[in-house]
Amino acid sequence: MSSSMSLHAEKKTTMFQNFQLSLGLVGILILIHYLVARVFRSRDAVRLWAKLETVGVPSDGIFPLTRAVIQSIASLQKNVHYGYNEICKTKNRPFALQTMWTGGAIVVLPPSQVFNILNKPDSEVTGFNALLDTIQLPYMISDREVYQNVIHFDVVRKKMTKRDIGSLAPTTAEEIDASLRESWGTSTEWKCLNGWDACGRIIAQATLRVLIGLPLSRDEALLEQSRLYSNSLFAGNTIINCIPPFMRPLIGPLVALPTKFYQYRCQRILTPFVQERIASWKETGESDNMPNDFLHWLIPSCAEAGPGQLDASRIAMRLLALNTMFIFAMGYVFAHCVFDLYSSPSTHEFVSDLEAECRKVWGDHHGFSTKEAVECLHRIDSAVRESMRISDVGVTNLPRDVVSEAVDIGHGVQVPRGVRMVFPTQPIHLDPEHYKNPLRYDAFRFLRDAQGVVQLGQQEKGDQSLTSVSPSFLAFGYGRHACPGRWFVAQTIKQALASVVLNYDVEMVGKAVRRKAFLNMMVPPTDAQIRIRRKPRQVIA
Repeated sequence: MSSSMSLHAEKKTTMFQNFQLSLGLVGILILIHYLVARVFRSRDAVRLWAKLETVGVPSDGIFPLTRAVIQSIASLQKNVHYGYNEICKTKNRPFALQTMWTGGAIVVLPPSQVFNILNKPDSEVTGFNALLDTIQLPYMISDREVYQNVIHFDVVRKKMTKRDIGSLAPTTAEEIDASLRESWGTSTEWKCLNGWDACGRIIAQATLRVLIGLPLSRDEALLEQSRLYSNSLFAGNTIINCIPPFMRPLIGPLVALPTKFYQYRCQRILTPFVQERIASWKETGESDNMPNDFLHWLIPSCAEAGPGQLDASRIAMRLLALNTMFIFAMGYVFAHCVFDLYSSPSTHEFVSDLEAECRKVWGDHHGFSTKEAVECLHRIDSAVRESMRISDVGVTNLPRDVVSEAVDIGHGVQVPRGVRMVFPTQPIHLDPEHYKNPLRYDAFRFLRDAQGVVQLGQQEKGDQSLTSVSPSFLAFGYGRHACPGRWFVAQTIKQALASVVLNYDVEMVGKAVRRKAFLNMMVPPTDAQIRIRRKPRQVIA
């Protein structure tokens, strides 16, 4: 027995030593990588970093820059807030930040540069490669055409405009109601649900209805696989972003395997359906009998782009990529709207006033199924905007890579080609100079006058409504490339929140939701629990 235990202990010691050796080799590789990168760094970049203050680099010990890059996985949020308050605000200057995202330094810009940078032409700065790096699509999607030739986003820009979005209101209202009844239930007895999944299901079904129509939008297998695909893609790209860039080609494909698995399952359901729709389109063309959904808009655009783009599996992948954006981004916003509203110390006051507004709009417009009805939801609009302000998806956002020779950002600073710039959106949204008591969720913040009194109709000014953007509210971006789908996002989430407020009692279970930053991403509270019940006095028939 003693000999066996000794042998077991010896094996454990050997395994631990091998693990230590592996970590040491990884550390050496990372060190070599960054030393080589520094040797071959351009003169222009050297001059840039010499002019900027650097945040988060240890002042003692060996290899401080390399250590700062590794430590950024856990310390980026703290460093960004420090740099914003001590450099951006007090000196109106940018600062350099070491991050594992790029494997080196990026430039964090002050808010005064929002108009200057975000309105520059694509020939000078672009956010495309930064977006690919953030979501790590090259590892997640094998078909390069889907993420290099973004036909589906062009369709969003053309068909989901502020002018046209009202035509989708009846569809999303119907689907939200159907999803709530089915997944949240109609019982007046309390029951407990996973809040993240429960909110995500509502958004998933509503967006699928807009993308592909009935009956497939209610297919349980597709809904479940889409949810799993979106969650695995988010988890996968978060992990890949925390891996040194030079190691990603080796490790990235392994991390992406679960995502590829769920992707295959979704495509297996979608591709035959798309084939049928392509055949119908070829027979009937732009007939009024064709469904009015995104797939109907997408097929002609793909046909115009060339025969290879009309491939059913490729179109299915485009639908899946877009649906994933909607499910995760919109699901994230909607879930936090619910969490922020029902965990606020002023929940009773907020919900009471929101319910009164929803009941009036429902009575005046016979539901939330028209653009006019949704536009009357002023309190709901403010509640959603406030949640997006206080519950950012990321610490920094709106990344731009310099693709021209150099970009002038003032103070004699020229940012050379190949350098990435970002804005400290979370500190901006939590700045007391922009928002009084910024850490407090105030559902009616954007309706209050200077004396703090709620003024309905305030949003007619246009600068405080959910879809409006400004240098102090950057949740939908800013300038030439502000989110083209924000009107659809706003309309759908307002319908969803109004339906919940009007028809359900909701309570948070357990401790208050606490979100943590992992590199640049704010990790959502996927284990948050809610108690819900249908209100005894149902308003919706």
